[in-house]
Amino acid sequence: KPCGNILDFRDQRKAVDDAIALFSGEAGERAREIWLVDPAPVVVEKLSEAVQQLEDFMQSQGVDCRPGEVASLKGDEARATFINCFREVQRIRTQLDQYTDLDPELRETIDKLLPEDDLRAFKGVYLDVAQDLKARQEKTPDPNDPIQQLDFEFVLFDSALIDYDYIMKLIARFTGQPPRKQKISREQ
Repeated sequence: KPCGNILDFRDQRKAVDDAIALFSGEAGERAREIWLVDPAPVVVEKLSEAVQQLEDFMQSQGVDCRPGEVASLKGDEARATFINCFREVQRIRTQLDQYTDLDPELRETIDKLLPEDDLRAFKGVYLDVAQDLKARQEKTPDPNDPIQQLDFEFVLFDSALIDYDYIMKLIARFTGQPPRKQKISREQ
């Protein structure tokens, strides 16, 4: 590495755990739960349960568990339940996307649970249904309405690929200059 420091945290588990506990305040035992994530196989199992709940719900409504069938759900309560079920699937899937060391077997299991194409299609349907329900939520002040109880968590569906181009556009935006190509020498 030409410059900077290389940090090695091997054999420092106790110190890291103590730092997490200190940073977590008075949480004590709950500190590890707050800051450390479950191993990937545990999260894959949670995803499996969430997908199964979505499938069970869709079948209980008399439709197949396919994105195109969501339009066949009857009533706001059914749509609200779909929102809650799929939001949990998306939350866990987003959590799994953070793991960089998934082995091919786990990736295959994840893809079998909910293939990427189905996930994208469900996201689109979710956003359509959620935007419709959100608009009605704002119009209807009745607190007993199931729509009023929904939390859509649109942030789960927002993503960006952080790469060289993204960082350069971000720097250009903050410096007020449009991005452009520039030739410089190695010394510069």
